[in-house]
Amino acid sequence: MKKILFCVVSLMMLVMLAACGNKMDSNKRSISKTTKSSSSAISVGSSRKDDQSKGSSSKNIKMNLSAIQNGNFSSLLNGDWKMIGAKVNYHKGNGLEFDTSQVDGQLSISKDKIVDDQLTLERRSLMVNGEEEVTKIQNNGKTLSISTENDDEANWALTFYPIGTTTEYQVDSNGGTNKQNLITVWMSNNNYTQVFAQDNPKTSNTSSTTSDKKGKQSGLWNTDKDDKLESFISQWSKTMNQDYQKYDGTNELKVSTGMSYPSDLANETVKGQQASIGWSKDGKGSYEYNVVAIYNHNGTLPPLPNRITYCFAFHNGKPVVLVDQSRDGGGDFEETQNVKLNSGFNEIAKN
Repeated sequence: MKKILFCVVSLMMLVMLAACGNKMDSNKRSISKTTKSSSSAISVGSSRKDDQSKGSSSKNIKMNLSAIQNGNFSSLLNGDWKMIGAKVNYHKGNGLEFDTSQVDGQLSISKDKIVDDQLTLERRSLMVNGEEEVTKIQNNGKTLSISTENDDEANWALTFYPIGTTTEYQVDSNGGTNKQNLITVWMSNNNYTQVFAQDNPKTSNTSSTTSDKKGKQSGLWNTDKDDKLESFISQWSKTMNQDYQKYDGTNELKVSTGMSYPSDLANETVKGQQASIGWSKDGKGSYEYNVVAIYNHNGTLPPLPNRITYCFAFHNGKPVVLVDQSRDGGGDFEETQNVKLNSGFNEIAKN
């Protein structure tokens, strides 16, 4: 009897142990399954995050030639435009050469206007020194060229090269097509071509910073400093009870004595001596006096005509304010004695 009872108890214990073992295996499988599921979820989440990161990164974008042809230059605003060289004939028997050392030019681009020194493209029309020219447009689907058509005068052309459309302008020895959007400005005088490239073109989420970047251009002078000078002149002129007109960078500034700037800068002397003086957007030109801003006041009290013309310039890399108040014949500049004007320009120039 005892033997039978012992067998029954032993059998029951074995059944209970087996049940516990199965439950533990089941729990292990459940934990393993849960762990794998969690690991899979983490992996998928990470993958999605990476995909989102890739999707938000900047991408190179091509120009919209159709929009440009219709006068909308928005596709050109995603990045800074810098001159990378010029195609020049140095008359050494080599014909036209692409010279990457010539990088002094500046291209100003807004949503509806492109300005390069004397040349302005607005809507579908080219203007030279403010005068509208007969304009020709050529769009072959890959590149776009907008040019003037003068029979016996100088001609100009702007050509737009989206990424991957030309091998003509190489800044390195890698060959291949252009990896940046390019704009060339051709002048028939000396068959000279400026070449501008778009730095770091990005998607539209960076377009809001374009104006800030433009305001921090390299050189002695830039648009940010020019804006500060304009604000300063506006306040300073009130203390002088005078109103001043600014040269806008495109249209000649005509003064009451018959002079026209910047063209007549070539006819001016400085302190009675012949001097090299001319317009320079960044203050780093080849003149003795590189003029970056011109302001003029036409007097209204006799004797008439009379004017006060200020040229803000850089002489040997240092800021100087020149003034001309001559009324007859050619002009003559001298350094202004106005302390406030001098100190104001110096302060803006050095910051």
